Amino acid sequence: MKKLSILPILLFVSSTIFAQGKKVKSPVDGKIFAITLTEQDKKKSEPIKDDVSFMTGKYKSMFMTQAGFIGQPDYEYTIDSTSGSVIVKFTVELKNNETQERFSWEGTVNDDKIEGTATIRKKGKIEHTYTFSGTQKNKKKPKPLPKAVPTTNEADSTITTSPIEE
Repeated sequence: MKKLSILPILLFVSSTIFAQGKKVKSPVDGKIFAITLTEQDKKKSEPIKDDVSFMTGKYKSMFMTQAGFIGQPDYEYTIDSTSGSVIVKFTVELKNNETQERFSWEGTVNDDKIEGTATIRKKGKIEHTYTFSGTQKNKKKPKPLPKAVPTTNEADSTITTSPIEE
């Protein structure tokens, strides 16, 4: 009897562990965005062009790498569909232990548009703040419609009719 009572517990535990092992794909995974960053609080700052990508739970930015932040950090996201369309809110943070800096990104993705802020902090103090916006680069193009087949209203000459015999 004890063996039978342990079986449901083992099945529950193993199914719980299996379910936790699956990673749910985010709605932005696989998307690449061309963005423009503009530094705030600087009167004559040049806009910075960058590409950011969301790939299998990781976030990548060339600007972040050029600023000395090496690696592809995980991103966290939430989904807001209360407005009718799916809006993905994301956050990313990467640390540079050598310089004691943190690079944080917060933003939203709405269909093929992205916008948000990026902040570099050193020892807790904000050094640079950027706003960014852009559009998706790798959006799939709609498939072309099939070519229309011309139709005719003429009777098919291959059909022969014979009188019905009584």
